[in-house]
Formats: sequence, structure tokens, C-alpha cells
Amino acid sequence: MNMKAWWIPLLFAITIELNNKLCHAKGDLSENSNESKGDLSKNSGESKEDTKENSDGSKGGRSGKSGESKGGLSKNSGESKGGLSKNSGESKEGSGACKYDLIFVLDMSSSIGPSGFEKTKDYVIETINKSKVGHEQTQIGIITFSDDAKMDIPLKQYKKKEKLIEAIRSIQWKGGVTNIFKGLNVLRLEGFTKKNGYRKKMEKIGILVTDGKSTNEQETHSEVELLESEGIKLFTKGISDDIDEEALRTIGDEVPEINCL
Repeated sequence: MNMKAWWIPLLFAITIELNNKLCHAKGDLSENSNESKGDLSKNSGESKEDTKENSDGSKGGRSGKSGESKGGLSKNSGESKGGLSKNSGESKEGSGACKYDLIFVLDMSSSIGPSGFEKTKDYVIETINKSKVGHEQTQIGIITFSDDAKMDIPLKQYKKKEKLIEAIRSIQWKGGVTNIFKGLNVLRLEGFTKKNGYRKKMEKIGILVTDGKSTNEQETHSEVELLESEGIKLFTKGISDDIDEEALRTIGDEVPEINCL
């Protein structure tokens, strides 16, 4: 009885010790498990945040690049259209805007005098030097008048500026009365004909260079009306020291500054 009783307390102590160790082991296991779960959850959260951040960054980058690409395309497209529009505008301005069929009607009467006629030729040559002369550019014709009138240089005669100027220099003053209407009559009937080189659909322009002192105002005004009815634009340029400006205004507008013919 006594021999059996001694191991019971020992067994009880061993059982308690084993239970304590088992409890500690479970506690450590639970703690390690929780830490592992926490780390896993933390890592998972960080991974998700990194993934989201990378995804957002990627989307932002793609969106930014797309925006830049679209912006660049829009900008380049705008520049291209602007350039095309600009070039197109310049092309329109340059396509035929400086091409005319132009005839000078020159007073060589006594009231102009030889010195006045030289000034008249200087003015014509100065105007020609501002232009591009030729069959594909501006064509120049010359009519002179005093007692009578004649076509000295038809539109088609010269395609070289130098030859045209040389021919104008060679025209000599004649003297006589100031029959402006005769000069305008030759302008209307002979100036802009196919025979003399007028180009179809080209603008018809006449410049009357005189002192304005017509010997027959009624006939002059009748010719002015006929010129207008046939689509011929008539301008006037006063030459001499004694110009009848009022008479010139009744014939036509003062010739504008010509920088391009």
C-alpha cells in the first residue's frame, strides 16, 4: 500500500509539467501563427498597394502619353492647317494679282512742251521699272496724241523690259492741240484687241498722262463714258507746271501708286 502510494504524487507532478509545457508550446505556436498571418496580411496589403500604385502610375503614364500624343497631333495638325492656309493665302495673292494689260495715253501737245514730254516718258519708265513685263506678266502699250492720235507700241510688241524702255525713249515730242478724245478713241478701238495682243479676261487699264487742258471737253467726256461701258478702267496722271486738276477729275481717278503691275 505504501509502495504504491509514492509514485502517485510523482505522476501528478509529471502530468502538470507536461500540461504546462504543452500550453507554452500552443501559446508559442499561436503567437507565431498570428505573427505570420500579420506579416502575410501586411505583405499582401503592401503588395496590393504597390500593384495599385504601379497600375495607377501606368495608367497615368499611358494617359499622359496619350494626352501628349493627342495634344501633339492636334498642335501639329493645327500648324499644318495654319501653314496650308497661310501658303494657300500667299499662293492666291501671287497667282495673277500683278498681271495687267496696261496702255499709257501720252499727251505730246504744245501745252506740254518738249521738257514736259520728257517728264512724261520718265514717269512711264519709272512705272514700268516697278513691274514684270512680258507676255506672261504685265503687257505695256503706248498711245500718243496731239492733233491726231496713234498706237506707237501695241501690247504684244515687247516682252523684254529693256527693249520696251528703249522704244519709249525714242518717241519724239510733236506739238499741236490737246485732242484728248482722240487718244481715248484709239485706246477704246485699237488698244485692247486680239490683233494688238490683248489677253482674254485680262483687266483692261488705261492711264492718261496730260495737263488736262482738252480742246474738246464734250467729245472727251463721251469717250470716257464709252470706255467705261466697255470695261476699260481709266486713270489720270497730271504732268506739267500748269495742270488743270479739276478737268482731270472729270475724266478719271488719279492713278494710284503702282508698286506691282
